[in-house]
Amino acid sequence: MQKKRNFLYVFIILIIVSILLFALSKTSFLDGPKSFVQFVFSPVQSAFFNITHFNQKISQSKDQEIDKTVKIADINKLEGDNKALRDQFETGSEKNPNLIPARIIGEPAFIPGFSYPETFIIDEGKDSGIKEGDAVIYKNIAVGKISKISDFSSVVTLITNSSSSFTAKTMSGSVSGIINGQGGGVIIFDNVLLSENLKIGDLVLTKGDVNTNGIGFPPDLVVGKIKSINKNPSALFQKAEIESPLDFEKLSLVFVLTQ
Repeated sequence: MQKKRNFLYVFIILIIVSILLFALSKTSFLDGPKSFVQFVFSPVQSAFFNITHFNQKISQSKDQEIDKTVKIADINKLEGDNKALRDQFETGSEKNPNLIPARIIGEPAFIPGFSYPETFIIDEGKDSGIKEGDAVIYKNIAVGKISKISDFSSVVTLITNSSSSFTAKTMSGSVSGIINGQGGGVIIFDNVLLSENLKIGDLVLTKGDVNTNGIGFPPDLVVGKIKSINKNPSALFQKAEIESPLDFEKLSLVFVLTQ
């Protein structure tokens, strides 16, 4: 009983105090204590505001930096594409009237520093008039041939690929042979008669293997220069390693020659 009375007294006192505080808040009596509390806590509020504002500025700065980076990347990509297009059509364009520019969007099994590109995936296909066997070039240099195709993409088998093989000749046209890709970035000029005179530094070109449908490598595309010669006097043929002027790892745009 006593506990209930004590609780009642405390409850009544709290109500009275609340009413008095409410009444005093309507007057200037509490202005002093209120100012004191604001004085004590204003630095904390200011610090909290500054931290929040600073974080917002950092976030905005990061967003702006990201936007700037994306714009620079887009500009560089556009400039690279434009340069490649200019270079291509300024290089023997009269010999290549049907060129389709295509962006390289994939390089299966290629690991920088560990392997070489063997195939490219490009962003053009049947919808653009491309066919299997079409030659793929950069400037007047052989890159590879279309080996698989879908409506909007194609697979390019590079001349370095072990499945790549086509006829070739030295620039003078006096020596003929077969280009065989070896994989790993290696190209061999094979089946050259032992009696033929090969020289390191000689330029090797496509001999031309276009079929009746106009598909294949046209003649006189650059394959590369002779890097080394393997000539065994007891053998029927000699062969040479060819070095392409292209760095296939750095290509981003190629051109499909269609008929």
